[in-house]
Amino acid sequence: MVSSIRCEQGTKSTDGLDVWLSRSAMLGFTAAITVELSTGKGVLENFGLTAPLPTIALALTALVGTGVAFFIFQSASSE
Repeated sequence: MVSSIRCEQGTKSTDGLDVWLSRSAMLGFTAAITVELSTGKGVLENFGLTAPLPTIALALTALVGTGVAFFIFQSASSE
């Protein structure tokens, strides 16, 4: 018996919100690394925070992560 494997990736639309969010995340990560390498300081230090505060970093990560997850789930539910 021969079984076939379907690729679901080809059936998805490539103009969805999740694609644009992932592209912007990649650009943001690249920009953050570039700024850190060129200035020798971390991203938070460039904004005036001399010592990275774990509470602020965790809150910002939670806020951004929740927003991204919300938009991805909204995009997936509309298809």
